[in-house]
Amino acid sequence: HFGERAPNLPKPVLEAILKFWPCTHSPKEVLFLSEVEEILEMIAAPEFVNVMAPLFAQIARCIESPHFQVAERALFLWNNEYIVSLIAQHRAEVLPIVFGALHANSNSHWNQTVHGLTCNVVKLFMEMDPRLFDECTAAHQAAQEREQARREERQDAWRAIEADAEANPLFPRVKHALTAKASLAYAMRAQQLREGMTMFEDAPSDEKAR
Repeated sequence: HFGERAPNLPKPVLEAILKFWPCTHSPKEVLFLSEVEEILEMIAAPEFVNVMAPLFAQIARCIESPHFQVAERALFLWNNEYIVSLIAQHRAEVLPIVFGALHANSNSHWNQTVHGLTCNVVKLFMEMDPRLFDECTAAHQAAQEREQARREERQDAWRAIEADAEANPLFPRVKHALTAKASLAYAMRAQQLREGMTMFEDAPSDEKAR
């Protein structure tokens, strides 16, 4: 009711909602999403522009939520004609924000209802602006390829670190203590501490004397 009387009020209210978003309590997330929809129904277009980036970043996280009620309630926002009209006016900004979540849901969300709602939203964006949708698809694919390349680089770096660790003279003495969950560096450092070595020494002083 206050939002109807004060056109400038929805923006600070939405900012406060986003600030105190209940990330670990799904029933409260559903309530917050319902409140967001009520506020968006009365927000003016200029005010919408000021909050749409952080707002749809949070909505995207909700879309991708493993809790089906949270994801379902977030996708229900696209059933509201006024909200869809706001999104359509600013689709070039909104679609890149939510595209990753929509893509993930359409490929792998476990709940069939959420999967169906996601496909409906995807179809809506495709019909709204096919060229923009194709651009977002290409950008998302390129981002995935870059992330895959970064993962491979990290794996190569860890393999190099493991190879260097295995070449260390201490490795044969700590190898038996390593498990799948143990850290090689931690195990080797623990061995050094037991032998009274500093982290910059390669072997005990008595062994060096030999």
